[in-house]
Amino acid sequence: MRFNTIRGAVVVTSAVVLALPFVASSASAAPVSRSTVAGSAPSWAATAKVVGTPSATTRITFNVVLPTRNTAAMNKLALAVSNPKSASYGHYLTPAQFNKQFGPTAAQVASVRSYLSGAGFTVQGVAQGNRWVTVSGTVRQIESAFGTTLRNYTYKGKTLRAASRPLSVPAGMSKLIAGFVGVGSEGTLRQPALVQAGNTVTPSDAVPPRQSCSAFWDQFEQVSPPAYGRTSFPTNNCGYTGAQVRGAYGMQNAVSHGNNGNGVTVAIIDAYASATIVDDTNALAASQGEPALAAGQYTETQMGPFDLQDLCGPDGWNEEETLDVQAVHGMAPGANIHYIGAQNCDTGIDAAVNFVLQNHTADIVSNSYGFVGEDGLGDEVATEDSMFRQAAIEGIGFYFSSGDAGDNVDVFGTPHPEPDFPSSDPFVTAVGGTSLAVTSSNGYLFETSWGDDLDSVNFATSPSSLSQPLPGSFIFGGGGGVSALFNEPAYQKLRVPNSLAKLNGPKPMRVVPDIAAVGDPETGLAIIFRGTPVTIGGTSLSCPEIAGMQAIASQNRFFPIGFANPLLYTLSFAGGAVFHDVKAPASTVAMMTQSGRSLLTMGQDSSLTSTKGYDDTTGLGTPNGAGFLLGEFLLP
Repeated sequence: MRFNTIRGAVVVTSAVVLALPFVASSASAAPVSRSTVAGSAPSWAATAKVVGTPSATTRITFNVVLPTRNTAAMNKLALAVSNPKSASYGHYLTPAQFNKQFGPTAAQVASVRSYLSGAGFTVQGVAQGNRWVTVSGTVRQIESAFGTTLRNYTYKGKTLRAASRPLSVPAGMSKLIAGFVGVGSEGTLRQPALVQAGNTVTPSDAVPPRQSCSAFWDQFEQVSPPAYGRTSFPTNNCGYTGAQVRGAYGMQNAVSHGNNGNGVTVAIIDAYASATIVDDTNALAASQGEPALAAGQYTETQMGPFDLQDLCGPDGWNEEETLDVQAVHGMAPGANIHYIGAQNCDTGIDAAVNFVLQNHTADIVSNSYGFVGEDGLGDEVATEDSMFRQAAIEGIGFYFSSGDAGDNVDVFGTPHPEPDFPSSDPFVTAVGGTSLAVTSSNGYLFETSWGDDLDSVNFATSPSSLSQPLPGSFIFGGGGGVSALFNEPAYQKLRVPNSLAKLNGPKPMRVVPDIAAVGDPETGLAIIFRGTPVTIGGTSLSCPEIAGMQAIASQNRFFPIGFANPLLYTLSFAGGAVFHDVKAPASTVAMMTQSGRSLLTMGQDSSLTSTKGYDDTTGLGTPNGAGFLLGEFLLP
């Protein structure tokens, strides 16, 4: 069974056929034949606005990525060990075994180091597993050595540095270099996928009187202008507790009987590290009557020194990582948590992922961040995809948030609907978002896909009225859609309708997400961040919730779940016994903000549609308690 391949994967094409020795440049020597490295200049640079040129003396640290070996056998093995129907299912390799069979060799590293040093670059180190060589050099050196020009562009709301044309290397080096990551700064387009509740609430509450938030669905209602045949709607959620989310997804019985993730480690990767994670997590647990983190249950690896001056900055990430830790601990109170804080949101994230792979830090990895869309990410795509295949071979499952902007068109203005990367990579589990209604007894009431449309109340009219035709304007929702990079993986062929897989053309492609959990901030999670209670959501919440459930499912399992998608799609044939099928509601679901100034219509996720069976906003659905846990434990 063949897996998909990356369409447009990194390749090296020779510009001429003449072969010469490895030399960077020489004024007196004959011209050196060169090969361009595909993906080393982002596609968006051809049309983005140039806003300047980086100083020739600016120093840039970047990674020169080395190709893996025996790639056909590597890809075949990644499929086999992850497929419940394969005789090799669960027969994972250790990091050392993987590196011996598939990793770049010491001889490859030596050749690349020699070439880079000869070109005037400072070699700073070699990644574990020989994955890349980290070097630094000035803009002038990069342009001279690789035959390109660096420019500053405006793209997706940021000013980014990028190569105006692909980098090239001497033809003799073409098989030793797979790509360049960090020459451009497009890696800083990574962002946390979290949304605070209350962002849609107008601060003034003078008209009408402010109503209480609801601890469970429809505990309180707020008045509204007539809409959908009603004049009042439930207020937004105060912030669910871990017990409420466990109860809604049918995990509480398992946790109550000691199946709480004990002995399982969940790794969480983000950039930087909040100094108050442990104190905040224990304060939240105490406020909700939950167990605090036990001694040794939380560990942290900081990949410092942190680059606090890059285009991302730690502020938004600190709240993100606090949410991730508290969501995992709230769902699986017995699981160990290993937090890895990347040096920055660019190449630092790649280093953090590689750290997990080379040290097998955990069997489950939660990643609540991603790029906006898939386009123009250059060699970053192939570099990460290769690492996710290594993770599958080692039995490590990577889970990624699918994003918070639906199809990205309305919120970010992308020219066409597209999912986010890395959630679109076929070797990760993409986690979408829902709006979750919990009963007063912590039971599951219903879910819709997460997609909120906002309609403000106009109090200038008499009586007051809604400002726009219903449902209003889309503000945020779970990410999803059809990939333009990755072919349809085998595990999706029997579950994803062709109408989705072939939405953008005759060739079936990867569709996102795979699975979902609560993400709507208006039905979000109560956390404590830097001592302050916050209600928060986004697929940044959905992803660690699923990771926590996988920790529960993994306790005492015969071998780690590993890359989960082939198993999840196999289990999906059991239907409702395993997943809640999140469908469009029979009647419109809406809520009123506490201030009474905004009506939120739910389940309207941009162009993404929630339907019976698999769909492009909630995937297979959300976990359904004992059936989900038992299926993952017993299969095969």
